[in-house]
Amino acid sequence: MLFTSLSFAQESSDDDCDCDKNRAPYDFLDIFDSSRRDKQDVMTQTEFLLNFGFNQALGDGNGIGDDYRFWGSGYFDVGLEFSTKLSKAENTPRLTYGLSLRYSTLRISGDDREFATFDNVTDLVPLGFEADRSSFQQIGLHVPLHLEFGKREVQEYDDGIKRFGEGNNFVFGIGGYLGLTTRSIQRLEFEREGRDITTTVEDDFEINNFNYGLSAYAGYEDLQLYFSYGLNNILKDSPLEQNYVTLGIRLRG
Repeated sequence: MLFTSLSFAQESSDDDCDCDKNRAPYDFLDIFDSSRRDKQDVMTQTEFLLNFGFNQALGDGNGIGDDYRFWGSGYFDVGLEFSTKLSKAENTPRLTYGLSLRYSTLRISGDDREFATFDNVTDLVPLGFEADRSSFQQIGLHVPLHLEFGKREVQEYDDGIKRFGEGNNFVFGIGGYLGLTTRSIQRLEFEREGRDITTTVEDDFEINNFNYGLSAYAGYEDLQLYFSYGLNNILKDSPLEQNYVTLGIRLRG
């Protein structure tokens, strides 16, 4: 009798789950406008965005891996992306934009230099000794804006709602980004007299807090390769003129 009761409960639960599976998932914008659930199709949809990869600062004759290690220099974004269809046509281009938190790091080659500020000018200067690790990190807000082309699969649910679903169509986007750096950190790790020492210096750098650049991505609907090039110098009024260049993977869903 116990086995029969459990089997019946499991079948009932499965039936309920089958019904729920065919309902359209909730969108972030539904929180602010519940009437969106009554519309069969909407022009704007929200998706979770994850972006990560390699990071370099190029310029002044500095090539990839010269001033900063390729392995160990990277970036990481997490946030939301909004996709707005430009018309109700099935394969219309879309405007994609969003807001994310970006963490980027530059691992300094040789581990014998650091970013330092003297007389309100920040430059990359010798340490005078070799550290185990010398890195420069920046944290801030990242606002991408792209015009996206290519077909995206639209899934229709049992409740009549249509939303972007998972698909394998090729898409690409071209555009740019704006950013605001809120924290800059120089971190050194070294050994002295048998002791492991870590030092950090925060926000003692003359940087361009507002930054902008060009970016593009290409790939499948929810998995793309991403590239960006910064148009402004990382440091402000510095003899070291270098711009961020990133190459990575972009996930949304």
